[in-house]
Order: sequence, then C-alpha cells, then structure tokens
Amino acid sequence: MNRLLLAILPLVITGCNNSSSNGSNTTTKPSTKPTTQTTVVKVFPSVENCSTAADVPNCALEKGVYVLKTGSAVTDEQHQRVITQAKNFVNWASEPVRQQLNQKTLVIGIMKDQPDVEAGEGQFVIALSQAKKIADGVELVYTNIDGSDETQGSTTYQKLMQLFDYYVDENQNHALGQGLNNAYSSFKQLLITQDSEAKLNNHEALRFDECPYGNGQLSTSKNDRALGTETPCKPEEGEDLAPNGVEDPIHAISGVNMNPGSLLGLMYEYKVDPKINEGGGELSGSKGNEFKNIGNIGSGKLDGNSHEMFISWANPAFAPLNIYLDTYFFANKK
Repeated sequence: MNRLLLAILPLVITGCNNSSSNGSNTTTKPSTKPTTQTTVVKVFPSVENCSTAADVPNCALEKGVYVLKTGSAVTDEQHQRVITQAKNFVNWASEPVRQQLNQKTLVIGIMKDQPDVEAGEGQFVIALSQAKKIADGVELVYTNIDGSDETQGSTTYQKLMQLFDYYVDENQNHALGQGLNNAYSSFKQLLITQDSEAKLNNHEALRFDECPYGNGQLSTSKNDRALGTETPCKPEEGEDLAPNGVEDPIHAISGVNMNPGSLLGLMYEYKVDPKINEGGGELSGSKGNEFKNIGNIGSGKLDGNSHEMFISWANPAFAPLNIYLDTYFFANKK
C-alpha cells in the first residue's frame, strides 16, 4: 500500500478497526465482538391513509424505514424482497447508525418505473419527497426499469445507503457525516495517486464521473471534482444544461451532492453479493473500457488480471470508503 494511502486512512474514521483496510467483497469481521445493540430500527410494510398527493399533509409516519407499494403493479413477492433487504440493512448497522436512523423517517417506494409527474402515483411520490415534516427522505426501487426488476437484485441496499448520506448522516454536524466526507475526499485524492501509478505501469487508470449525481452541487473548480468529471458538466442529448451536475427531481430539495452516497451504495451492494450487484455505475477506465466488477475492495491486488487492477474494486482508492462501510454498516453482519 502506498505512503499516501497510509497517511490518509487515519483521517477517515477515528478509532476504526484497521483490519478491514484491505477490503473484501464479503465483510471483514472485526477483531472484537460487535457492540451490544440497544436501538431497534422499525421497518414498516405499509401506512394507512397515505397513498395520494392529497393525503401527504396528513400522513402519519413514525421514525424508521417504510417500504411502500407506491405503484399499483407491485406484487407481494416484490414487496417482501425489498422489506427483507431493508431489515438486513438496519440489523447489520452499528449502534451509531441505528441511533441516527431512529431520528428520521425514510421511505422506500416500489413502483414499475420512473414516476410520471402527471400521473397520480408520480404526484404522490414527488409530494412525499418534498414534505420534509412528513418524511425526511424518499427513494424508489423499480420493478421494470429498462426491463429489469430491481427487487431481484440488491438495489434496495444502494437506495438505503443513498438515503443515509442525503438525509441521515448530518454531514459535518455528526461523526458519521464527517467520516463519510473524509472517506470520499480521500477517495478523490487517491484517484489522482493511482492514476500516476497506473501510468508508470502502462495500465489503464480509473475515472469517476460526478456529473450524473452532482445534483447541481459540484464545485465550479476542476480541482475539486473527481478525476474523470468534466468542468462544466456537459448535458446528454435531449437533457437540460446542468453545469454543476444533473439535478434529481426527488432529491433536488436536499441540496446535496449525491455522489458519496451513490458510490457507497454501489460498494455496499458488491460487498453483500457481487453476483447480483449493479456494477460500477459512473466508474470507468481512462481508455474507455468498462469498470471491472471484480476484486477485493481496496486491496491493490487482482490475481491473474494485474493489468486490470486499477479499473476494478481492488483499486486502493476505494480503501477509505471500504473502512467506513465495515466500521459502520457491516458491524453486525454474521
């Protein structure tokens, strides 16, 4: 592991268990027994009288995580799969994470595909996402998005991780938010370091495009953006100008850069089950090749494919984020 990485890791999380620094696609067990859990985070499968935009002001939601059928075509089996993953998420989490989750109301809505703001289901989702006195954050899991049923994969974990970053960790006002900010900043610094090392070995380097999840919050300075992010962001064909990152209709009100939570969610999925995770998202190779969805996270080694190490999860740039996940979100996964 290079000197810069060793220098950065202690800044990521105070008191982290360093045994997880090599990373893994399965959770590294801590050297000590998990802390006794006293906080129970409830996962609710439904709520009465809360299904239309007109209902939202009077929706009586408690603190915890709601998994709701926000679309009419959702089956009981699809609903149950998402509930199971939501329960895993809260049960595997550390006590500090549970305590924070229990101060918020989060909603995972299940629907066929992206909400139509002109239709009743879409209007309900948008209204609920904007009613911060009712629900702190809303995310969606789709049953038929581009022909894919996300309930059969591990997307729910990613969406919950995003909600945690956007609405729960309190950013710089809580150790959880500070830890994630430090880990993500270290990731961006290490992208540059690993780029230099890849060039020395004549290998393809890693890039990360922050524009799709920038949510209008990216810095106007190129130096503050992740390696691989244009300044300003260029719109795709048919999209509106979004120089500081595409704004999300559900999360625009949050005023947060969505990239830390999005990337952490992808890593969370991979650690749970690399066979059904989404993949690398906005990660790619500097020469245009796709990100390789393989490797022990942050290990710096890729057996049999050393030339692809830099564009896989084995890239040491992921180590700070991996430590954060192991410390706070897989503390009780057996």
